Parts: sequence; C-alpha cells; structure tokens
Amino acid sequence: MPDGSPRTPIVTEQAADRLYIIDARNGVERRILLDWIHATSDGAGSDDEPGWASLDIEDGDHALPVDVLQARLGATPSRLVVPLRVAWRIPGFDKGRALKFRHLIFGDPRHPGSLRARLILLRDRRRAQILVGEAATLDALRSRFCAQTGGGDGEGADSPEFARFVARQAALALDVAERGIRGTRYKVPRFVADGLRTSPKFRAALADLAEKTGRPVADLFREARPLMKEVIARPSALFLDLRARLDRMMFGGYAPDMEIDAAELAKLRGILREHPTCILFTHKTYIDGATPSRLAYENDLPMLHSFGGANLDFAVMGEFFRRSGMIFIRRSFQDQPVYKLVLRHYIAWLLAKRFPLSWAFEGTRSRLGKLMPPKYGLMKYVLDAAHATGTRGVHFIPFVTSFDLIRDVEEYAAEQTGRNKKPESLSWFIGYMKSLKEPSGRIRLDIGDPVVIDTAPGPDDRRALEKIAFAVAVEANRVTPLTVTSVMCLILLGMAPRGATSAELLGAIGAVTGWARARGIRLSSELESGGDAALSATIDTLVTSGLLARYEAGSETIYSIDPAKHPMASYYRNIIAHHFLGRAMIELALFALRDADSGDATAAFWDRIDRLRDLFKFEFFYPPRDEHMASLRAELTRIDPVWDRRLASGDRGIAQLIRRCQPVVGHAILLPFAEAYSVVAELLARARPGDAVDEKTLLDAALVEGKQAYLLRRISSEAAIGKLLFANGLSLMRHMGLADEATPEIIAQRRALLMELRGLANVMETMRLSTVALADRLMGAGE
Repeated sequence: MPDGSPRTPIVTEQAADRLYIIDARNGVERRILLDWIHATSDGAGSDDEPGWASLDIEDGDHALPVDVLQARLGATPSRLVVPLRVAWRIPGFDKGRALKFRHLIFGDPRHPGSLRARLILLRDRRRAQILVGEAATLDALRSRFCAQTGGGDGEGADSPEFARFVARQAALALDVAERGIRGTRYKVPRFVADGLRTSPKFRAALADLAEKTGRPVADLFREARPLMKEVIARPSALFLDLRARLDRMMFGGYAPDMEIDAAELAKLRGILREHPTCILFTHKTYIDGATPSRLAYENDLPMLHSFGGANLDFAVMGEFFRRSGMIFIRRSFQDQPVYKLVLRHYIAWLLAKRFPLSWAFEGTRSRLGKLMPPKYGLMKYVLDAAHATGTRGVHFIPFVTSFDLIRDVEEYAAEQTGRNKKPESLSWFIGYMKSLKEPSGRIRLDIGDPVVIDTAPGPDDRRALEKIAFAVAVEANRVTPLTVTSVMCLILLGMAPRGATSAELLGAIGAVTGWARARGIRLSSELESGGDAALSATIDTLVTSGLLARYEAGSETIYSIDPAKHPMASYYRNIIAHHFLGRAMIELALFALRDADSGDATAAFWDRIDRLRDLFKFEFFYPPRDEHMASLRAELTRIDPVWDRRLASGDRGIAQLIRRCQPVVGHAILLPFAEAYSVVAELLARARPGDAVDEKTLLDAALVEGKQAYLLRRISSEAAIGKLLFANGLSLMRHMGLADEATPEIIAQRRALLMELRGLANVMETMRLSTVALADRLMGAGE
C-alpha cells in the first residue's frame, strides 16, 4: 500500500499468508470480490481459508467499524495485506465524458447500489472490474503508522486507530489502481480530517496554541472539528465530472476549443507530477478561475484545489463547488487562531501530498483590466505551511486567460461610476450563466515560467514574500498576449472621437502587431496569422456585442467606439497597457520636449522619464530602475539607432525621433490616468487651510466632479471616471505628502501638481491630433 508515492499495483500469489481488505459498498460487491478471492486463492491462510475483512471505507467524518479488521491484524509481521475493490465502468464514457445531472439524484453509476449493481451484472458482467491495490506487509504498515502518527497518544500498533490507518491505506492504494483505468483527473485527497487530527505536527500546534491562549487542548480540538468540515474540500469523481460539464456550459458562448501552446501544456504536466505546485491565475472575470480546472480535466491533469471567497458559498452551489474541489475562505480571520491553524495545516497537507492549488493571486477581479496589486494572504499561508513542514521546491505558476469578450466588463464600468455591486445569490448565478450563452469569441491560455521557491522564507520575512509576488506578477504580465479586442480598443480609443476606416484599422493593427512581434510580445492566433477571415470573425463578434460600432452606409466602412462604451473599451485596452508603457513614456517625454526650451535635451528627457515613472507608480509594475532604464534605451535603439545623437541635437532631432515613433500610442495608454488624477488634484486644491482629507467623501465627490469635467470636456472620456482610478490618484497624493491636513504650502503644491497633470493631458491631446493627422494624410495619399 502506498506511502505517498504511486507504485504499480501487485499481488504476490506465492505469499505464505495474506489478508484481503475488501472495500465493498454492498453485498453484491462483497460477493464479487469473495468469488475472486476463492477463485485465485492458493489455499493460504488459517484452516486453508483465505483471510479477509470487508468494510465500506468511506471518506467520512466518522470512525470506521474496524472490529473484524483489528482482530485479524495480530498475525505474523510478514503477513501480506491486499486491498480489493470493484470498479464499475460506464459504457462509452471515455469518449465524451457525458455524465448527466440526473446522476445527482440517482447516484454515480460508478458507485451503484445493490439493485442497480444486480441489473448491471445481468446486462454485462464485464462492467464490474476487479481492482487489486498495492500490497504491504503488516510490519511495513506498523512502521508507517508509527512514523506518520507517532503512535497517536497511546494508540499503539494493535489499537483500533491502527486498524483504521490500515483501512485508509488500503483505500489509498485502491485509488491509485483506479486512477490507472479512470485517469489522473480523478486524483482526489482522501481522509484529510483524519490525517490532520492524527498528525503530530497538528497536535503539537494545538498544544502550543492552548498554552498561548490558556484554553484546554480538548476545547481547541472540539472547535477545530467543525472548522475542518467548513474548510476541507470533499471532491469526488461524480462532482468533478459535473463540474466539467458546468464549465463547458459556462463557456458556451465561446469557441469550443481553448487555445494553448502544446509545449507549455507538456511542461505544466511535468511540473504537476514532480513538484508541489500553485497555479496563480490573473482575475478578470468570474469564470477565469474555471479555465485552469477545465484545462486540467480535459487534459487528464491532476485536479486543482481552488480557493474562493466565503461569499460564494451559498445555497446549493456552495456544496456543489466544495464537492468539486473548491476551498472556501473567510474574508477575515485575523482574530480566529484555530481557524487560521486549521487552514495552514490543511494547505501543508495538500502540498505534501502533491495536490496542486489554484487561486487568483490578485485576490479580487480587476475592475480596470490591468493586473491588480497582489494580495499576500494565501501566498503567505502556502509559504508558511511550506516553511513549517520543510516542503521544498514550491512552484508558483502564472496563468493568464484571455477572452475576446468578458461579460463582467459592463458591470465593472457601472461599479466604477458608483453603482452598488449586486450580491451573489443563486438567482444572480442563474442570470449570469444565461449571459454567458451570448457569442463571445475565443479563449486563449498562456502559462508563464514557474517562480520556484527552493526554501520557503520564514513567516516574518515580508520582503521575501513581496519579491515572490512581484516576480509572479511580472511573469504574468510578460505572457499576457495582444488580442484583436485589446489592440482594436487601443487603436480606436487613441483616435477617438474620430473613427477609422477598415483600411486604416487594418494598417494600424499590422503596425502594432509588427512592433510587438519584434519585441517578443505574444500575439493571439488571429493576430499572429494576420488572416483577414480570422480578424473579421472576431470583429463581427465585437460589433454584435455593441462594444464596437460599424457604419456601412457611406462609401467606406467606418469603425468607432461609442463614447458611452469608452469605460468598457478602456478595460480591454488596459489589459495590454503594460506592454506599451515604456514606449508611452518615451513618446510623452519627446512630445513634452518638442516645444520646450529645455537646454540640455538629453538630461531633460531622462528627468521627464523619472517624473512619469513616479507619477504612475500606483498603476503599473516597474522593474528596478536600472533595469527599467536599460529597457527604455533598448526601445529607443529600435526606434532609431542614433537616438542619442538626435536627442542631443535638440528640437530638430526630437522632431525626427517623433516621426519615427509612428503610430503614436502614448496618449491612449496614459491619458485616462492623468485625467483621473487631475480630478482628485483639483478637489484637493480647493481645500482651505486646516481641512483634512476623508477618503470616502473625496472619492464620492470625485465621481460627481469627474462627470462634470467630462461634460465640459476638461477630460476627454468617461474612461477617466472611476473609483479605482481616483483612489490611485489619492494614493499618489499621499505618497507626495499632499493628502495631509491642508496648509498654505500643501495647497500650493496641490495646485502645482494639478497644473502639471493638465499640462500632461494637453501634451497627450497633441499626440492624439498627430495620430489623426497621420491617418488623414495616409487616407489622402491613398486616394
């Protein structure tokens, strides 16, 4: 029987003494297995009868009835314990895995009841397959029991606890054998609560907590028991199949096949097999957490344990997701030490047993499209668990899902303007599922290189935790591809309010993808191929959804984005904004210098770059400064190999560099942030000496003032109106020391910042006009 690593199931027919453990759910299964024992027995055992014990080894929260088994475990140490089970096959299931929801009512056909089993045998006895798990001697099992449990508070190798241990080991051995015929996707944890309760480390941790809190250990054990039931997922084959069916329904509006690189999939398979692994997905929509689990199921990878907020643990669906591998986490448990202890040791148990974990490392869905700052909670618990248990080589794998259309984006845009978020409920879930049936394009999956933690840092090493999370974020950004949706939104928002002809749009798409290809940025298959048919299909989907407007009544087909849709379009644009950030900073610094009497243009250029880096530090993940500057120099070299000489030559050289920057994208990337920050700066600049800053009041006022500023066209788009944008603007003011209690000096600095932000917005308006003028010139030349 297994000691943690799978081996090939065997039975030693020549063994002098064997004890068969029959894992039977009912009398029909017991009779099948007993018939097999008698048919294959060589007469070994007492009175020439094979030794056996039958019990239904369930993964429940109750003690197994092991009296008979315990009585038969007192034999010689060399006695071989052989587990047996019946595996019931489903005809044709391997082709389409078409399990039905009716099986929730009538039961899993792989676990039939007595009557159902008899009917199956009457039709086709071959559906009942005998499984023989890996055998082990009693001596080996006793040694393993003592090693894993430390004997268990007086529970010796002849105790009921040892018998339960043997039964659990038999079940695990049979699970390994069953996966050989059913697949790795059904590898699920068994007897987790028992494993925790009997773990010496868990008991020692409870004893330590008892000493710290002054509470009896028995009380803590009683408190831990229901918490285990709350925290521990209980996945089973039936619910994994039903979850896969639900996943397919969720993605009903998307193309049936997800796009993924075969080499990345093969690499992931090897990592999951060999290392403790955490898949950290970027969180753009409710359903992106389902793409890793769908990928695992469809490619026979080990099941992923995903983490979800306790707010999703509602009505029927909460139990459904728990039974399919979701671990529900309370939003806050800082003052709940027993809950924290149970969660930590549960995570450690999963890592030790090589059950991969999955969660959104941003903690919440991005409401702006950009990668959100990482949340450290779950990552800290994983690292603390690895540190406490000595688990080495934990692999954190960034996982990016790209959708042509995201059904949540309209909700995000509304939330950012101040509308309250709808609470999750069963009726909400049903409505959301209906919305997913609308045609939504394709799904692409990108898997980053793992961030490998050879030795987990200590619990108090906050700096190490931040560096690991930052490394995951940077790698996630690196493998985020450009898609047709994101590139079109980037281009059309950059030209707005002017639209673009089909020829202009295709030309701009070609220029952007050529720029990206030269820099090693990933492209979706439609952009990579450049085929008109693939592009047209995606564009048709975007037009049908209402995100893009298409005007075909004139002599040319015109594409544009309705101003009311700008907040939604900016979401897709922001998904890829980090790829263009360096280019945007270069363009903005050059345009700002073009008409300025800057003296030493080179020094002024790099001063402006530093200033832009500081202004937008709450929006983007920057590499270290030296590395960032090196990447900007590399980009300048691609723009013009003699950029340094042109820059040093002053106005004429700067103009030449600007001409070589076409198409200009900087205004499309940075303008919404500058305009949003200017709204916050203007509100703060109106303060009187002695006024304090109340964040909620300020953000509420910014929503009102932002709408007014847009109507007066002091800001160019409603995409600059949003709570998160305003909150980041306030964070910048705090960073600059401008959010303290107002003084005449602080108010003056706020006004200076407001003028600087408005100046940046004016420069970016010049950049937009240059883009429009270029399009007009090209169109005129084409005529």
